Formats: sequence, C-alpha cells, structure tokens
Amino acid sequence: MIVDIKLRSGRYLVPGKILVEKDYIFLTFGFNRDLQSQIKLMQGSHWCGIDDPPRKSWWRVDNTQRNKFQLEYLMGGNPYEPYDKDIIKHEYHRPLYSHQQAGADFLLTMKRAILAGEMGTGKSLACIEVMERSGFPDWWYIGPKSAMKAVELELKKWNCKVNPIMITYDGLTKMMKTWENNKIAPHGVWFDESSRIKSPTAQRSQAAMMLSSGMIKDHGDNAYVILTSGSPAPKSPLDWWHQCEVTCPGFLKEGTYAKFRASLAVIKQEENVFGQAYPKIVTWLDDANKCAECGLTKEAHGPVDHDYKPSVNEVERLYRRMNGLVLVQFKKDCLDLPDKIYRRIELKPSKMILDVAKTLVKSARTVAQGLILLRELSDGFQYVEVKSGEQLCPTCLGNKEIDNPLIGADIPKDSLPHDFNINEQPEKLICDNCGGSGSIPTFTREVELLDTPKDDALRDLLDEYSEVGRVVIYGGFTGSIDKIVSICEDAGWNYIRVDGRGWHSNLQDDNHLEVFQNKVVEHPRVAFIGQPGAAGMGLTLTASPVIIYYSNDFNAESRIQSEDRIHRPGADHNRGCTIIDLLHLQTDYLVLENLKKKRELQSLTLGEIAKAIGDANGSA
Repeated sequence: MIVDIKLRSGRYLVPGKILVEKDYIFLTFGFNRDLQSQIKLMQGSHWCGIDDPPRKSWWRVDNTQRNKFQLEYLMGGNPYEPYDKDIIKHEYHRPLYSHQQAGADFLLTMKRAILAGEMGTGKSLACIEVMERSGFPDWWYIGPKSAMKAVELELKKWNCKVNPIMITYDGLTKMMKTWENNKIAPHGVWFDESSRIKSPTAQRSQAAMMLSSGMIKDHGDNAYVILTSGSPAPKSPLDWWHQCEVTCPGFLKEGTYAKFRASLAVIKQEENVFGQAYPKIVTWLDDANKCAECGLTKEAHGPVDHDYKPSVNEVERLYRRMNGLVLVQFKKDCLDLPDKIYRRIELKPSKMILDVAKTLVKSARTVAQGLILLRELSDGFQYVEVKSGEQLCPTCLGNKEIDNPLIGADIPKDSLPHDFNINEQPEKLICDNCGGSGSIPTFTREVELLDTPKDDALRDLLDEYSEVGRVVIYGGFTGSIDKIVSICEDAGWNYIRVDGRGWHSNLQDDNHLEVFQNKVVEHPRVAFIGQPGAAGMGLTLTASPVIIYYSNDFNAESRIQSEDRIHRPGADHNRGCTIIDLLHLQTDYLVLENLKKKRELQSLTLGEIAKAIGDANGSA
C-alpha cells in the first residue's frame, strides 16, 4: 500500500510517498538534489526510471535494517536518540580504574557500541561488568585464539557470574553457515579485537553481521552488541565502516563500503595490468584546504582542467559522526605506564651468509620470493622440499594413460592442420602428469639450519634476563619459532610457544599464562615465544620487562599489538618496558622500516635488494 510521507531535506520536510514490499522499499518525491543524494547513499539504491517498464518518479532501496534506520531519520524521526542520551553512572565493587568505569558505563547505557581502547587499557574487566549487569546469562564471546586464553584467565580472576560461550572468529563463520531459521540468537555478544571484522567481504565479517542482525531481530532494544578494539586510531578510516555496521546497522549513512570510501577520499579510476578499472585513493579528505575534486591543496593547485573546489575535512568529521557509538580511550590519557625503550642490536653477517644471500637473490623469480628467502636466511634457516614417498597419480588414477581429448571433441575442421587425420589418432595417451608411471612423488617441507649471529645474541639476552626469569620473543616464521625454542631449551629455559600450529609448552602446568605471570618461584625461567600474528592480541605478559624481536613480518597491526603485551597495567616502572630488535641481513632493516612507515613494497625491485646485499658484502 502506498502511503503519504514527508522526507527531511535540510530544515524542510518534502512531501513524498512510500511503498514497502518484501525485499524493497520504493520512494517518490518531487525533484530535490539533497534528497536524491541521501537516497543514493542507501544500500541497493536504484533509480526506477530505467526499468522496463519505467517508473520515472520512483527510487528503490533494499528493505534492510540499515535502510530502515536511515529512512526513519529522513521521515522526521530520530533513530540516533538512544546514542544522544546522558551516560548512566553505576557503582562498582571491583577495583576498576576511572576509565574502565567510564567504558562500562558507556557500554551499559548504549548496549550496542564500540569500546576502542588502546591495548592495555583494561577493556576485558569493563566487559565483564557489562555482561553481569546486563541481566542476561546467554552471552557469546567472539575473538582470536590468543585473546581467548587471556579472557578466560580474566573471567576466572574476577569470578565472573556469567559464563559466556567462547568462540573463535573461524568458529563463528562455520556456526553461522549452518544457522537454523528458528534458532534464537543470544541476548549478548562481545566481539573482541574487532579489527578482525573490518573487511566487509571477509567471511568472518559477514558472519558477525548475520549474528548481529539476528540479535536485533530477536531481541530489539534488549540486544547487547559490544565490540572492543585495540586500534582506536586505525591506519585507514575505512576500517570503521563495517565495525559500525555490525554494531548498529545504518548509524553511518553510507550504505556500502564503496560509498563510505567515496565520501572520505578523492578517488580516481586506474587500470591494473589486465586492463581492468579499479578505484584508487588519491588522498584522504583530511584537510579542508584540499580540493574536493583532485585533492591538491589550494597553494599547489595551479592551472588544471578544473577550478579549485574547497572540501570538508571528512576524516575529522567521521569521529564526530561516530560520537555515541564509539568511545575512544588512549593509554596516555588513562594510565601511568613506563615509557617504551627501543633498542637495536645490529649484527654483522659473515661473508658466507652474504654469498648465500647473493645466490638466493639471483635465483629468485619474483621480489616476494627473494624477500622470503632472505628473511629465512637472516633467521638462520631455509625451507626445503624433500621427497617423502609416492602417491597415486590423480590424473590417470594409476592407469598410466589418459583418454585422448581430441577423440569425440567438436573441433571446427578449419582450425586443424590440413594433413591432420582424426582417425589416425590413438584413443589413449601417456599421462602427462606422471609420465606414464602411474604415480607422482610427494614432498614434505623440512628446515635446514645454519648458525647466524642472531643465535649468540639471543643466548646473551637470555643470560641478561635470567635473574628476571621472564622474556617474550617473537619470530616471523614457524621455522624461526622452532629455532628460538631450541635455543631457549639449550639455555635451560622453559617455553610457551604460540604460532599457527597452536599452543605448546614443555611446562608440566597446563595453565600457561598463570605460570608466566604469577609462578616465578615454581618456574624461575619461562620464555613466551610466538609469531606476532598468532600471539600478538589480547594477552597480558607484564611479568616480562622485555620483548625480543628475533624477526618481524610485514603486518604493522601485528607489530603494534604485540609490542603492547608487556606495556599495560601491571608493568613494572623500575624494570621498564624494553623492545629489542635483532637486525642481521638488510631485509631485517627493510621490514622494520616498512613497519614504521606502513608503506607498501610495490616500488621495490630485486635489483635494489641485490644492491643492499652487495653494499653489506663490501663492508663485511
């Protein structure tokens, strides 16, 4: 049924009509550029004038929660009202810092909100208070594996009255794929390290959106959708869109990630190597002095094919737009922590190592392959493929022959050579996959080790911190992790190892984090060893005053997150927080500088890497 409505356009309400169907919402109104621009931002917006038959005065948008939110605003309502109210203060019996109380009060008041606090600001305790005070026992915790173990320890430490179901993001993805329509969603969900769902195309992001939508559908205003992020100032402002969408669909008016990007940046169409067009960000609209069309500042604009058009600082405005949905907390504003002390240990490679490095660069087919091989060499190992046996050929299934693809094929005669006779072709051909043997070799990846200066440097550091009895060590490869474990065992240290293969330890006590943090007498020397991506989120490792980076990877977020495992409440002011990088080959310097600048490696060539190796060789 078509209903008369009025739509907000600036200070005025414009008459229009609305028709709601199962999948779509149709709107019509008189010509109005402002309203048209608002409708174009909505999810699935479509001008019906190009349909067959055309409906020239009508627009169509998807019938979704987010569009209903924005339509309520356009129709004169205020869906933002729940986020404009005063924060309700609560009395707390646990020893919360003032900023933790503020975070818990914020989440309890808003119910669907994001607590974006730097690593170490104590978001877990605030969320424990929220779960208990929500009045609902059915909560889910969604987070990465490394953070999950730390949260389980926090739940036990604070004797949490709610026992949330603990699920990884991969587990959530599998769960939502088999979700039954009549199943009721939980009243509360806590998405920890929510930067994991920043990409709207990722399966875990879509699973999170599906769960949030189901909770809002089943429980309405009683649904608690809590996101906590350790990145209150992400590298890209685009990281906010899907996190906000999961929390409150429609809070940001842009209906898609692409529309959000277009509102925050100057975009131009580029062509990739395949001739396909893609949108490239020229510059962020983060300065009102930039031209809204080309991104150049007024001073640098000069004579181009368009006039200078002043812009709005959309990036700064974004944080104002998210007010009420997102609470940002920085450690410098909340906590009294020791300063981080950065230390570089520069290690001179041997002539033998440099000669091997030059050979690897020459044999590498791509820049990426060359970088990986050199990073492995710098850590003192190389992955090699070793024949381990044979298996049935999957192409011929052991028959040694395959059917001739030309027999029975519909091939145009004019495409065949004039002397080609199909009748003379054999029905079977020797299998080109196994060469007629019926089997193919299988390979396993093994590690070839060699000594490097990093080994002795790590042994010296273990000796330096032996009185403290706790160190954190990160490595970029699983091969690096295996080597670090071996060095620590030889030096008489117990270890907790966390990488892509899971958690492992030579400790007899299964409560690994409890041992590391609190049982120094029972276990006097324990090294926490991990890959930054697998063991860099959600953990508290303040028993150690040092992090040693045996090597890094190129993931800036993992580096930032992993550094703060020791730089959080509980860190000892007297011992401080020291971050040590072991630098051996030039690729170690390259990776570290890349992490600092957060730039891409597209401009690098194998020639530049080879030159760096040659320069080092000359000085060896």
